[in-house]
Amino acid sequence: MIKNMYSAKEFLMLFAMLFVTACTAPIDLKTNDSPPVIVIYGELTDEFKHQQINISRSSPYFEDKPNVGVSEAEVLVRSSEGETFRFLESNNIRGVYLSQRQFSVRSGIAYNLSVIVDFNHDGVPDEYQASTAVLPAVVPDSLSLDSIEIMGHKNHILYAYFQDPPEENYYLFHVIHNDSLLTHKISQYIVSDDKIFNGQFVPADVYFFNDSTEWAKDSEENRKRSVYLHSGDVINTEISLISKGYYDFIVQCQKEKGGENPMFGGPASNIATNISNGGAGYFTGYCAKRKTIIVKN
Repeated sequence: MIKNMYSAKEFLMLFAMLFVTACTAPIDLKTNDSPPVIVIYGELTDEFKHQQINISRSSPYFEDKPNVGVSEAEVLVRSSEGETFRFLESNNIRGVYLSQRQFSVRSGIAYNLSVIVDFNHDGVPDEYQASTAVLPAVVPDSLSLDSIEIMGHKNHILYAYFQDPPEENYYLFHVIHNDSLLTHKISQYIVSDDKIFNGQFVPADVYFFNDSTEWAKDSEENRKRSVYLHSGDVINTEISLISKGYYDFIVQCQKEKGGENPMFGGPASNIATNISNGGAGYFTGYCAKRKTIIVKN
């Protein structure tokens, strides 16, 4: 699920529905009979770590199975400052490629991806390319939790306060609750444009929680899809500026096949991509800045 920045009233009416970035081109994978395509997904961040690129073969559209990973690919990322990062396939997961050395992307730097692999097994290697420019970091000023009651049920809205730059912007939010990432799938990513608050200092309603007292009242089904807050809980929120192309990719993924990540399931149709040579997926990089709040009584 993906949330957008709505007014508190709209937010409550939608009961925390999630709305959901760089040149993009649509791809069209419509039926079971469509030939498989290579799916490349890379999300580089400014966290110093072994960065990851996923490469797989698309499944038939109506087949509810994970994509099969693609092995034996030569994967390189080059920066506009002349740095080269080689990625090697994981020993544990087929199609997952990790950078040989740890690195972090930097604001204002462009990164170019090259994947060379004989995808069609015709003896001729194919090359797939993509590029991303890392946008400046947006540092959150603070977080707040507002408690409300809806039809006798106690809930909490998480707000993030930050200054939106004057130009057109697109945002990605991640929420971590007691070290558990609540937005670990694209279907759960929280994104927004800035049409209703361009250039303003904004309180953005980011996430909707249930109070811990609601657990005993809720059905088993509600418990599975709800997050309950207790006194002392720690909530971290990350804010990132992303490109419009990546924003469009996330929004379209959310709309396709129940919002599941197409990198690990059947391919979605008409999804934006910046992967060349008929590939699907997306390659992006961004800075993520975090703020923390502790739940009080």
